[in-house]
Amino acid sequence: MAKKDNDQNSQIRCFLCIELDDYLKDEIEEITEKLKPLAPNLKWVSREALHLTLKFCGNISQPTVDMISRELKERLDTSRIDPFTLKLSGIGGFPSLKRPRVLWLGISGDLSPLFKLQLMVEKVCSSFKGVHKDEKPFSPHLTLARVKKPSDVTPTLIDFMANMKVRDISWPVEIFTFMKSDLTPRGAIYTPLVRYKLGGAL
Repeated sequence: MAKKDNDQNSQIRCFLCIELDDYLKDEIEEITEKLKPLAPNLKWVSREALHLTLKFCGNISQPTVDMISRELKERLDTSRIDPFTLKLSGIGGFPSLKRPRVLWLGISGDLSPLFKLQLMVEKVCSSFKGVHKDEKPFSPHLTLARVKKPSDVTPTLIDFMANMKVRDISWPVEIFTFMKSDLTPRGAIYTPLVRYKLGGAL
């Protein structure tokens, strides 16, 4: 049975994610700067907003955020999920590069602990009332841009991406974050609520 969301006020739009180091953002920024001129009307993700989403929670109350956070800390103490390494791997689009709604960078590396971490996060979050339910299975990626109109995706962009080589830069994952998202006319502003170290909370 889902646990009760006991405060209908002060809704917080939030998600859990893996943040990226600056050197990785530098690399991704180089990639997007090559792509932007080929499709300037796409909604490109800013450097500050780059992250790997583990679970989008939607709008939930502060008490629910607190309860999820406490349970995550308890699970981490017993889960034995060690730090792991991920790396960039390819570029593409969902549902396909020819007709994308999202442009992404792929993820490879130590995927087994990544999926274990995401499953733990999913199980904890989904036990609480009001948390967003994902319709599709977890597919690790970094979102580069979102497509509003199919006509904004130019043939030149598709051809360029189809032949683009992405350096397989790796990075260590030791921490994941409960992130608040405030929507503004200029885009979302992200504020860390809690950071968790694999094996226990910071």
